[in-house]
Amino acid sequence: MTDLTSVLVVDDNPTMANTLADILNAKGFQVYAATSGSEALQVLHDHTVDILITDVKMPDMSGLALYRQTRQTHPRLLTFLMTAYAADELIQQGMKEGIKTVFSKPLDIEFVITLLSALRGSNASFR
Repeated sequence: MTDLTSVLVVDDNPTMANTLADILNAKGFQVYAATSGSEALQVLHDHTVDILITDVKMPDMSGLALYRQTRQTHPRLLTFLMTAYAADELIQQGMKEGIKTVFSKPLDIEFVITLLSALRGSNASFR
């Protein structure tokens, strides 16, 4: 595994995407930010990414739809959803399909950092 785990943060709110990306970058992660599902797919095409953190509700495609598309081309990509809607049907479906966990907004940034750091420090194979 590489020293820098790469993370793609996707949120249709550019402030949210960039702020989370900046925080994770400061913690030693290589981070890409995207503000739409289609932009995220382009980032995944252009770069090696280990972890995807995506908002559930976005205008062009849901986080679940993005996850479904990435499973075809990036089957080992660990995917986490983030949302302000705790009982959403998309979340329940995503969990059944293999989403690792759901971060509630507003994010508990310390929890996110702790989880991602633990993954980075584990012997898990991302690729």
